[in-house]
Amino acid sequence: MKVELLQEFTLKDGWTVKDEKDYRIFLKGFIDTMPLGISTLIYGVVYGVMASKAGLSIFETIGMSAFIFVGASQMTAVQMIAIGSSPISIIITVLIINLRHLLLAASISPYLKDVSKKMKMINAFLMTDESYAVTYSHFQTNKPSSIYFLGSGINIYILWGSAGVIGFFFGNIISPQLNYIFDFAFVAAFIGMIVPMIKDFPTVATVVTSAVVSITGSQLITGKWYIIIAALLASTAGYIVSELKSKVEANRVIKGGIDCEH
Repeated sequence: MKVELLQEFTLKDGWTVKDEKDYRIFLKGFIDTMPLGISTLIYGVVYGVMASKAGLSIFETIGMSAFIFVGASQMTAVQMIAIGSSPISIIITVLIINLRHLLLAASISPYLKDVSKKMKMINAFLMTDESYAVTYSHFQTNKPSSIYFLGSGINIYILWGSAGVIGFFFGNIISPQLNYIFDFAFVAAFIGMIVPMIKDFPTVATVVTSAVVSITGSQLITGKWYIIIAALLASTAGYIVSELKSKVEANRVIKGGIDCEH
């Protein structure tokens, strides 16, 4: 019966089995990202409030979400606009914050090496911390798919854009006492992304190094350079620990083989 229905779709609407499969994968990526999308929705309201108070128009507020689409960078840019920073300093600061996306892209690109250039560009634009975390975690136990990545990215894109509009028009009615809740929603979202991915000692080393360097750097280093420094040092620490672990395991195998011969 199901095969007949698929054939009917193919004949009537030009759909194929592959089309329906891609749709299901897209939908799964969208739904899997919903928990983080909700936290993004909450955090996006804060962006809308900040944009309104900084003097941006609704079109500028929407435009930043539609064409820049990087939450942390948008909020930083709005803060700098509010205090009258120069366009050059805003651009440089946003660029520094966004450099972390190079590391995210580098870690996920091996899973998408057979994807078309056009789809890679779309995935790259829609990649956020949230969609990356959901997609990377999914790829560890499932077949990599750019369609899944697309569904995850579209989820954040829609919810983030909608949240900015809500915050712009209705943010002023939110009690100031609730600001702590909005701030924690962002932190909680990232904790929720990281914890399920901690499954071995190299990952523990990476997370601990990142946490220590980030906290220390935020207190000692001016600007946002501590983000990039933490990412590089944490990646290095994870790589070193992973290599040491591999060597230890290799030595055990060799020693075990020698013992068996004797």
